[in-house]
Amino acid sequence: MMLIWPLRVYATLVILNRAKAASAPTWPSPVDELEDIMLLNTGYNARGFATAVTPCSFSAQGNGRIAAAEWIRTAFHDMATGNVFTGEGGLDASLVFELGGDNIGAAFQTTLTTFAPFLSSRSSMADIIALGVYTAVRTCGGPVVPVKTGRIDATEAGPPGVPLPQNSLYTFEQQFLRTGFNTTEMITVTACGHTLGGVHAEDFPQIVTAGSAPNNFVHFDSTTKFDEKIASEYAAGKSTDPLVVGPSIASGRASDARVFGADGNVTIKALANPATFASRCSTMLQKMIEVVPSGTTLTDPIVPYEIKPDKLQLTLLDGGAQLLFEGEIRVRTTSRQVSGLALVYKDRSGKDCTGCKIVAASKGTAAGFDDTFSFFGFSSKIDSTSSISGFIVILTLANGHTEIHENNGNVFPVQDTIMLQSPQSCVSGGSDLTVVAAVRSSSSSAVSLDLTLKVPRDGIIVPGLQNQSVAMTEKSKVGPYSLYQASYNLNSSQTQNTKFDVSTGAVADSFKSTGDLSSACKSLGSS
Repeated sequence: MMLIWPLRVYATLVILNRAKAASAPTWPSPVDELEDIMLLNTGYNARGFATAVTPCSFSAQGNGRIAAAEWIRTAFHDMATGNVFTGEGGLDASLVFELGGDNIGAAFQTTLTTFAPFLSSRSSMADIIALGVYTAVRTCGGPVVPVKTGRIDATEAGPPGVPLPQNSLYTFEQQFLRTGFNTTEMITVTACGHTLGGVHAEDFPQIVTAGSAPNNFVHFDSTTKFDEKIASEYAAGKSTDPLVVGPSIASGRASDARVFGADGNVTIKALANPATFASRCSTMLQKMIEVVPSGTTLTDPIVPYEIKPDKLQLTLLDGGAQLLFEGEIRVRTTSRQVSGLALVYKDRSGKDCTGCKIVAASKGTAAGFDDTFSFFGFSSKIDSTSSISGFIVILTLANGHTEIHENNGNVFPVQDTIMLQSPQSCVSGGSDLTVVAAVRSSSSSAVSLDLTLKVPRDGIIVPGLQNQSVAMTEKSKVGPYSLYQASYNLNSSQTQNTKFDVSTGAVADSFKSTGDLSSACKSLGSS
């Protein structure tokens, strides 16, 4: 007997769930790619962004380097030439054009090279740099630094003006004021940035004498974690900070001593309290990464979805009478244990339908710094005429209770106007991209393949993003769909990392990857 699963029968539970997750984001969102990078550190579908800074003391470059400290320093140097009065500069990834000069040391090149694979049309380098601050601080045991997104990458170098250790206190105060930080904030953000890392003799021989320390590297404080020791040791007169003691005094480069003492040591003594240090660093580092050029609109801070669809894909099957609906659902399990998951979907007209329930199976678990997740996968055939427009998610909890998630009252949307035909698409001969899309015959708009290519730039370690559109031509009709095809020749560096959309009018099946395509295209039967 076929059952009808009307969405309205869950109304009471939906309302309860909506109240519980009132601040949860609505899917899809422009932050989705960055949310994954931020939260999925280990396990199933892990993005691995935090790997390069885990544990806190780690660096792939070996002893004497601390990648977490370098990530924070990279963000500061990118931001530090900004001007809140003119609206120029700030955290805009202009640093990729500014290596060398006042940006001394290998840390910046190493960091930007690590970040480059995460660059995409949905994750700007500037947003990735900001996300690096959150990641570096959390991996070292520090507080959560909220991260807003929406930064736009610069296309050229910004103005000079990075604070240097030989600067006078007056110069420091003016430089920080230019970026929106008063004296108290200047002291705080400097301490927060210098709780990790240290100074290399190779980069600053007037501060650290070669051969005077292991690996020619002197730490700012006595620990390798994000804590208040930079402040408490200074306040107690026990500082080992090379910008407070040692050769920096005679060379006029004891910059931390000048900055920390700018208000008679009032602020730095307050920061000696662990709770105060953590709280103020969260606030000041967030402020630091939110110094952005005028005209930049930042989103709300990233928060994890309770329920997040992933890799959703409709595919037209042989004969055209059915669609294959596949994908995964990510569930936040930080405060719940889930024993089962099902989708209940509506047809393409938005109506409840008979038998429109799909049971998903557990695929794996993942974790971030503060959250855990479970993934459930599904693959189901549905009628191509009645099709699908959206779904809700039903969770069965380990305690027997049920939760209904309906995407803040919007259902989780699925469009069937245009869809990538992955089996019929491929990268053959090593570089020849063929893309086939199924377009519902009722659509009359032009069909386009829209590529985002990573393009090397001379003398710049981070590639640029180049958009390329190719008109798709109709090849055949299968059921209620027409098949469109386009080709493009990629270079060898683009075959695995090119993102692309297939679109018609305002509708798109988007953010697909050439790395997911096979090396041979399959045919699709019309009957």
